[in-house]
Amino acid sequence: MFAKNSKAYSVYLLFRFVCSLAVSMSTVLSIVYHLEVVQLDVFQLVLVGTVQETSCFLFEIPTGVVADLYSRRRSVLIGMFLYGLGFLMEGALPWFAPVLLAQVVWGCGDTFITGALEAWIASEEEDKPIDKVFLRGSQMGQIGGVLGVVLGTLLGNINLQMPLILGGSLCLLLGLVLGRIMPETNFSPAIEERQGLLKDFVCLFKLNLGFVKGAPVLLALLAITLCGGLASEGFDRLSTAHFLDDTVIPVIGPLNSVTWFGVISLIGSGLGILASQLLIARMEKKGTVSRTSVVMSTSAGYILCLVLFAVGRSFWFMLLVFLLARLMRTIKEPVLAAWMNDHVDEKMRATVFSTSGQLDSFGQIIGGPIVGLVAQQVSIPWGLVCTAFLLLPALFLVPVAGKKRD
Repeated sequence: MFAKNSKAYSVYLLFRFVCSLAVSMSTVLSIVYHLEVVQLDVFQLVLVGTVQETSCFLFEIPTGVVADLYSRRRSVLIGMFLYGLGFLMEGALPWFAPVLLAQVVWGCGDTFITGALEAWIASEEEDKPIDKVFLRGSQMGQIGGVLGVVLGTLLGNINLQMPLILGGSLCLLLGLVLGRIMPETNFSPAIEERQGLLKDFVCLFKLNLGFVKGAPVLLALLAITLCGGLASEGFDRLSTAHFLDDTVIPVIGPLNSVTWFGVISLIGSGLGILASQLLIARMEKKGTVSRTSVVMSTSAGYILCLVLFAVGRSFWFMLLVFLLARLMRTIKEPVLAAWMNDHVDEKMRATVFSTSGQLDSFGQIIGGPIVGLVAQQVSIPWGLVCTAFLLLPALFLVPVAGKKRD
């Protein structure tokens, strides 16, 4: 498949595959690692995610500006090395303070990649339909994620620190390989005449702010991204605890509680791969898909499934609605990114995507502690219900984005 594509597109698919493999291997059992090895309580568990998202929020815009001013390729490489360092730190030092610091390191690395990667491939492959590029990249990421889940689960049954350490090492290796093979031929700086880093940063930030204010569709899409951030942290951090505390996980042969979470993640990735392929096939047949319909239906489905997951007590019912909720988010994200890409100026692409990432992080910073306190003071199911309700404004914003024109 890679041989038939251009070098940039092949590198993009390779990156999505290997990076997802490393990240999935590192994170598939990270909540279990935090609960059983680091021994965090529910509030500390949410706080770990909040610290990571705070780091993303603080660094997202500066790293996006660096990508648009200097090099999107270089930004991706820096991100991969920070990813590797953060995972190695988290796995090697199983105490609360180092785990918090690790979230800062790999959270910062994530900001160097977010925005820069999408801007890089959109510029290098201007002639390809961007919906299909992002969906295919998402699919390759899900395939890599499946392999990462398998490896992470097998290693986690031996030692819960091993997936993090090996995943971090793989990120460092990927960074070295990308340094040799990743092209950048269509990049031009957003500001040609440099006046110094600080002045350039302020100038580009003002240009970006003015552009976003003048693009009503983009404003609506960024607001939807903020709602998605508000409604994601509680799901990511509390779903494992809900399975462990509020239902009985069946032991079937080698399927103990640790292995089950690997299997759940594996099934979720498989469903995501299938759904992406069906959506790509429909695009190839009809030429396009209704982005409004996709984002609206997946947002509504996520809310419904998350509420059902929260109130459920049967393991099999909880498993079904959990997988459906995860699938809704998997389908929505690449379509929303492609929709946003159509309303972004090429020279400010990384900065605008970074703004989107910053809003997502800000939403998680606000939403995480709220649902964490609800889970701690009331119950985990009520924390999950609160998480679902935080996405409700998106249902009113999607039709607004669909009707407006720049």
